[in-house]
Amino acid sequence: MNEDVARRLVAVNQAFYDRFAASFAASRSEAAPGFARLLDYLSVGAAVLDVGCSDGRLARFLNQHGALARYTGVDFSVPLLASVDPALGRFERRDLSRPNCLSGLGQYDLVACLSTLQHIPGHAHRVQLLSEMRDRLRTGGYVALANWQFTAHERQRRKVRPWSTIGLEDAEVESGDYLLSWQRGGAGLRYVALLDAPATALLAAAAGLRIVEQYRSDGREGDLNLYTILAR
Repeated sequence: MNEDVARRLVAVNQAFYDRFAASFAASRSEAAPGFARLLDYLSVGAAVLDVGCSDGRLARFLNQHGALARYTGVDFSVPLLASVDPALGRFERRDLSRPNCLSGLGQYDLVACLSTLQHIPGHAHRVQLLSEMRDRLRTGGYVALANWQFTAHERQRRKVRPWSTIGLEDAEVESGDYLLSWQRGGAGLRYVALLDAPATALLAAAAGLRIVEQYRSDGREGDLNLYTILAR
């Protein structure tokens, strides 16, 4: 993907989360059902890095289950970070679409990236971020991904908008890239890449990670997100 196009897509998502932070967080106030199986990969006293932490949703879930020994959350949205509970851990603003975005954060037993890798424009940029997550792992640690499978149901497919809406052409984006609408608290647009099982396998291989487990969970039908557990 052309770097100028990638920056435009990052700007689309930045504008979305700056404007709709409150309504977005309200739509996800409860922990996703798929979070529960992540507890199987956390030992007592585990350290967790949450890449794309939003308003601290995962941190709240881990805290409620007594699984929050050391937590660091990073996100690019100032409004979302402003709503986190600082008592849950350390929170920092980082642009996850840039190289070295996770530098200086230390090592962790679990690096979670839930509904965030899908917002990083371009396969090469996603490999870069996943590789940085790998480098933050302690020996025996895991990376946990969750990515939206929005093409699986017609009610989700209705959100797709043409690239011309934001002045782009199909040839300027990559296969699996979509522009999706938002209708809570106003009309908005987000860039999302469809990271299904084959796409996830390609990313894992490129980042030097192996797939330990995959499962579908969340949403009305119970299969809205694809969760993937990865290890070195």
